[in-house]
Amino acid sequence: MSDEGFLRRWARLKSTGGEPEQAQPVPAPVVVPVAVESEAEAAPPAPLPTMDDVAKLTPDADFSAFVAKGVDKSVQRLALKKLFADPHFNAIDGLDMYMNDYNKAAPLPPGMLASLKHAPGVLSRLFEEQAERAEAEAAQEQASEQAPPSTQQGNA
Repeated sequence: MSDEGFLRRWARLKSTGGEPEQAQPVPAPVVVPVAVESEAEAAPPAPLPTMDDVAKLTPDADFSAFVAKGVDKSVQRLALKKLFADPHFNAIDGLDMYMNDYNKAAPLPPGMLASLKHAPGVLSRLFEEQAERAEAEAAQEQASEQAPPSTQQGNA
């Protein structure tokens, strides 16, 4: 394959009207015949697991037989329930930030509540000062509107 990029090769072939280079044919894979066992020589399939087999399971056991095709769904469910009951699978990921329920407010500790007892007094003084300022500004605007025009133009 050439070192030129796809678009350059495409543009060159498009402008010259040339045909793209034919790729070398890939040789067919060699198939090796496998000896076929007769049905009599073939190993009998393992019996499907039952509820008794689930009761004997340990965390170190091989669970692959319980998720194979043909296993009863209730046996599969119980085996997987037993597998995931292992504390290894119950470890909480430290990066899982969305697992908490943020709809419930956490109660405030007593120290924080004590520090907030001064807040009503501070807020009421703040609101009173704002109300007084607003009243003073309104009174000043009203007084300037009611002043006679001759006093405003006295220096003219």
